[in-house]
Amino acid sequence: MNAGSLNDKIHLCYIDIEDLRQWIKENHLLDKDFTQKKAKWTQAINQQPNFFSDTELLLAYQDALLLKVLTESQANFLVKTYQLEYQNICEKLFQEPKNVFLIGARQWKIMNDDILFEEEKKHQNAEKVVVLLKDKESIVEKLTALFLS
Repeated sequence: MNAGSLNDKIHLCYIDIEDLRQWIKENHLLDKDFTQKKAKWTQAINQQPNFFSDTELLLAYQDALLLKVLTESQANFLVKTYQLEYQNICEKLFQEPKNVFLIGARQWKIMNDDILFEEEKKHQNAEKVVVLLKDKESIVEKLTALFLS
């Protein structure tokens, strides 16, 4: 696929749950306090129901938001209905667009459990997390990186 012929509807990628876990660990994100950002997020989505209404903000770091959804099916639904215009919600709250990571409640629990059964660990490594990219430039950049690797 040529980056110049990028379809306007392409706006996501997938990452391994293990890569997400590593990123969280390397940046010590579980040790950081996101209480104010979480409260701001909850207030904004409760004031006026919107695309992100059924999500919970877990982490907000640099240009990324990690949102928990109930199930992977809900994540898939959000992916199918997501448009870059929904970034205005992120811009309003955080003064900039964000890459939105969607993780199911089950995936989040597995990722955070200290003791994993070997069977779960194998299953976990095969799982992917959906990332809704913040803009077309990020999309082109991610696709270019994929094709070059």
